Amino acid sequence: MNSLTTLLVFSWLWPFGGGDVEDDDATIKALERTEVVIDSEQSIENASELARQNYQLFLDLVGDDPNLGPEAMRRLADLELEASEAETLSDNLQNVMLSSYDGAVDLYEQLLERYPNYERNDLVLYQLARAYESSGEIDAALATLERLVAEYPDTIHRSEAEFRRGEMLFINRRYADAEDAYRFLTDAASPGDFYLQSLYKLGWSQFKIAAHDDSLEPFFRLLDLRLIDSDPLGGLLFTEDTRRAERELIQDTLRVLSITFSYMDGPESIDAFLDTEGERQYAHVIYKNLGDLYVQKERYEDATKSYQAFVARNPVHPRSPLLELDVIEAFKLAGFPTRVLGAKETFVEHYGMDTPFWTTNDAAALPEVVSALKVNLTDLAQFYHSRAQNPEAIVADIDEAEKALRRDQQIQEDYTAAARWYRKYLNYFPGQADSAGTNFLLAEILFESGSFNEATDEYERTAYDYPSHPQAAEAGYAALLSYREHEKTLPAEAVANWHERSLSSALRFAGSFPEHPETAAVLTSTAEDFFSQGRFEQAIDVADDVTAMLVEPKPELTLAAWTVVAHSNFDLARFSDAEQAYYQLQARLPLDDMTRQEEIRERIAASIYKQGELARDAGDLETAVGHFLRVAQAVPNSPVRETAEYDAAAALITMGQWARATPVLEAFRQLACRRCFSKPRHRLYGDRRFIAGSWRIRANCGRCGNECC
Repeated sequence: MNSLTTLLVFSWLWPFGGGDVEDDDATIKALERTEVVIDSEQSIENASELARQNYQLFLDLVGDDPNLGPEAMRRLADLELEASEAETLSDNLQNVMLSSYDGAVDLYEQLLERYPNYERNDLVLYQLARAYESSGEIDAALATLERLVAEYPDTIHRSEAEFRRGEMLFINRRYADAEDAYRFLTDAASPGDFYLQSLYKLGWSQFKIAAHDDSLEPFFRLLDLRLIDSDPLGGLLFTEDTRRAERELIQDTLRVLSITFSYMDGPESIDAFLDTEGERQYAHVIYKNLGDLYVQKERYEDATKSYQAFVARNPVHPRSPLLELDVIEAFKLAGFPTRVLGAKETFVEHYGMDTPFWTTNDAAALPEVVSALKVNLTDLAQFYHSRAQNPEAIVADIDEAEKALRRDQQIQEDYTAAARWYRKYLNYFPGQADSAGTNFLLAEILFESGSFNEATDEYERTAYDYPSHPQAAEAGYAALLSYREHEKTLPAEAVANWHERSLSSALRFAGSFPEHPETAAVLTSTAEDFFSQGRFEQAIDVADDVTAMLVEPKPELTLAAWTVVAHSNFDLARFSDAEQAYYQLQARLPLDDMTRQEEIRERIAASIYKQGELARDAGDLETAVGHFLRVAQAVPNSPVRETAEYDAAAALITMGQWARATPVLEAFRQLACRRCFSKPRHRLYGDRRFIAGSWRIRANCGRCGNECC
């Protein structure tokens, strides 16, 4: 475009430009009727360069015009600045020629010098500062901004100018001056775009000059605007409109706050600030971050104090339990096992399900706390349980007797502590999947510590009060052992009731766990116990369970069970059942056990004879004769045979069956004296007498002369 064309183009901008002044109406009317068509899609090559050239031509034309000159010069300078910035971006910040901004700088400075009263000089100064800053002349940029805010305090660019001024001062480590710049923005009646950043940098400026107390206020103002804590376990939350850059800003604010408090009095300084300035919803984040900073610096004692400070201030806050868990972890990292133990105990004492904490908090909403409570209860119980089983040696300058006493005291204290924690777990979490296992451990603790009475109750509870579980049968059997041990400690008057309970427990065990390897032994022992008490019916019932087992128990148990069945039936005058039981017993006795074999044979003979007596007493003499004579068939060498055959003969005589009685009497005469039955050649002699309502043969042994009836 040549100069003439340029002139024609810009002549329309002039108030007195071109056309016939006398034909004013035609000219204006023509403009009104003229349709201007703009092709917005058509690109113009080197548009920026062309624009600058045209503005330069226009500037040459208008000269020192006080109205058009400064405006054209400002626009040309703006184009120069934009072109320089575009060049900088296109070069990707590499090998940038800072002198490329000289054109814009010169134009702005000329404008300020030539037109000091130009109404938009505040914008000129603002742009000049930009140009200086972009060209790396920070001092010049800062001076320009200071001139801007001094000469044009009401400029619309004041906020950005103050912020940029503060940034430059901060970079130059002029923190006190930077503080003034940022404070202008933070104290503004209506916060603007730079408000959050200014709060952040104001706090940093005060921090840098060690005005730690002063720096807290802007930092907390920033957090108040952007933090919420609607989820008590969610930790640090942001408002919905918090952008990523702001999130990073807030995170760093929290970091510098932690550093600030660490330079002050730690958690005591947080307490003091909140006491003065009011509580914050997100206070737990402040205490936790300070504690975490101390952990990073391996200042574990200070870390635990920070966590505990929040808990002390807010004992029922839903976040407090998690800070107490941080205390435990800090002691672990520090390698203080004793303090870890104490911190776990404190946690349980503060957050057990029967504590005030749960009156204001819902367990369903705090599963992490409930889980931690379970873990710490279990850890405490197992620790004391293990130490009680394996007590540490007491190292002290004392004699052995004193060491032994202290050791015993420690063991008992550890057992008591373990039992207490197990009980708390069961009270807090009844019906849990691991409750039965915990109950079993409680019973074990009580048994090991000699509390057999309590152990018995807990074993039975473990065995029978929970759904089926792997330790149920073991607990049921352990209860029987605990019954036995406790019985040893009871006074005589209390034994009977306790023993009766043990028998009931034994039957319950056998009924609940028939396949347990000890069930047969338990039943057998119980049957013998009933027998010894003369409770023959119960003894038979229990022993029958042993003899009826699908898998036959050990031989000694089977023998004991049949013995109980046989003897009990005999004592109940159920001689027929007793006889059959003795046969079962006889078949199972070892053949070489001559003593017991002989005893059982005599029992069989007695059972048969007694059946005869019952029949005779009932008037059934025929049946009685059959039983009496059967003694000789079953146990021919039994001493009972003599009496049985005599009674058979007597019954036959009473019935008038002399013919049948004769051979029985002949056989009787051939028997030896009961006292000399081993000498069959000894003959009996004597006479027949009516004694006690029946005929008896009074006889004397032919050798010894002893009377045998």
